[in-house]
Amino acid sequence: MSSNVMLKFCLGLFSALLFMSTFTSFGQRAKVTQSDSTYIDSIKNYEYQLEGLSHNVINGSDKVERITSCYYFIETLKTALQIPNSFDYDFNLLKTISSIRSEDDKFRIFTWNLLLDSGKYMYFGAIQMNNSDSLELYGLYDSSDYNKDIFYGQFDNKHWMGVLVYQIHHYRWKKQDYYITFGWDGQDAKTNRKIIDVLWFDDRGQPHFGEEIFDFDGDLQSRIIFDFNDRAAMLCRYDDFEDAIVFSNLVPINPLMKGNYQNYVPDGTYDYLKFEKGIWRRYKMIFDDRRKNGANLRKL
Repeated sequence: MSSNVMLKFCLGLFSALLFMSTFTSFGQRAKVTQSDSTYIDSIKNYEYQLEGLSHNVINGSDKVERITSCYYFIETLKTALQIPNSFDYDFNLLKTISSIRSEDDKFRIFTWNLLLDSGKYMYFGAIQMNNSDSLELYGLYDSSDYNKDIFYGQFDNKHWMGVLVYQIHHYRWKKQDYYITFGWDGQDAKTNRKIIDVLWFDDRGQPHFGEEIFDFDGDLQSRIIFDFNDRAAMLCRYDDFEDAIVFSNLVPINPLMKGNYQNYVPDGTYDYLKFEKGIWRRYKMIFDDRRKNGANLRKL
């Protein structure tokens, strides 16, 4: 086992120990106002600590400092979220941490990354449920290097495909809530990765990732994974106006480089996934007239 794989395993182990499903009871949540100084002051004090720790996780001069800061960030975040009404607090000072709420306000996802000496990233995350009388927290453990069948597999929160989540789209189908998550992964020194995944909760309220609902050219997949050149900018998100998942079409810069994803870049066209009877189906070229729709392209 390589040193980087061993390091990721050890980091995953300590995050698992720190972020085991957490349930902390507290009183009924009241609506928070700016005058609730006790609540505001308590959680803001932790936010200042988290701001400094999150800066060190990204900018620490050596591996030990970054790992130590990540450890204490997790501990401090757990403590902060145990304060009543913490779900209503936005943590706006945390510029290097992604915090995305679901559209139905059922939960929010915190995600962040840790740079390893190899140039790869390890990802950390937590799902905070919107409970009125308790803290319900599920740690997300980056298992990208260990998961098998990543295009078709279904994973729990302990086997998450680690990413920085930047958008969540909620919809219902046959009385089940689904949440399409969009995430970025700085895969390695030469490639980036974007993942379209689906999050859902079982009858016990446990989170799961993946479901064979993405029809990609006739191939039903549990998630869509795009690998591309690390200097390229790829659009990939849900667009309300189009009511579809819109993404850049990726091609190799030379046909002879097919399958060598460090040489894949957007070709200027956009494909999309449209929801039809429980399945997200891929279609080509969402914009037929690029000049006419140029302004819309820039807004996506």
